[in-house]
Amino acid sequence: MAKAETTAATTRAPRGAKPVAQAFLAALESVPEAAQSAVAKAAQVMIRDEIKNRRDKAKVAAAKEKARRPAAVKRGPKAAAPEIAESVAATPIKRRSRKQAGAPVAA
Repeated sequence: MAKAETTAATTRAPRGAKPVAQAFLAALESVPEAAQSAVAKAAQVMIRDEIKNRRDKAKVAAAKEKARRPAAVKRGPKAAAPEIAESVAATPIKRRSRKQAGAPVAA
């Protein structure tokens, strides 16, 4: 158990967690001390449920969008190549062959 506690203590909080935690604790200070623990637990449950509901709504929206799109999107014709590329493509490319190892070299 001690190892799990040290691992959790060394893990960094995600970006943006600090202002949220500070706002939560500042709002919790306005609640009477006797009820703070119960209010904090209830707030955490509500936050967890809200995050779960948002994820579910996002999944449903993504599924609807995927179903709405046609299965195979047809592509338009390819655009014509620029004129410069045509003139370059019309000229044959000259390639040099590699010199053979046993071939005599002309001086």
